[in-house]
Amino acid sequence: MKRFLIFFAVLSLLLLVSIPVAAQANTNETPALGIDLTTFAGVVAVVSLIVTQLTKVLPVIKTTTILKICIPVVLGIVISLVSWHFGWAVFLTGMVLWQVILQGVIAGLASCGFYDLIKTIFKPGGYPASFSS
Repeated sequence: MKRFLIFFAVLSLLLLVSIPVAAQANTNETPALGIDLTTFAGVVAVVSLIVTQLTKVLPVIKTTTILKICIPVVLGIVISLVSWHFGWAVFLTGMVLWQVILQGVIAGLASCGFYDLIKTIFKPGGYPASFSS
């Protein structure tokens, strides 16, 4: 019973301190968009989101392994080029075209999972899939 009272006292003290602090927060701020293209992780997340929705719409992507790799890479290049052109991506400022395309390829590979790419190319035995029997 003594532990319960101490726990309740600490909890009520925390609530008494945190509620006035939360009431002082500025509520005039506009909410941020859910899409953040200013970082590399944001570009990877957007590519993953779009590819996931495309796979739901076009089931042929699930069955063809080359499409599982090519679509995220192409989409990563397109999103990187668009965000570089409009100046949305801060990490792409000061880069030339080939560097932006390379960043798009890396973002596409990261979004589709580089491990899945390696798993598709190589079998668990360590040999390429084309040489296996």
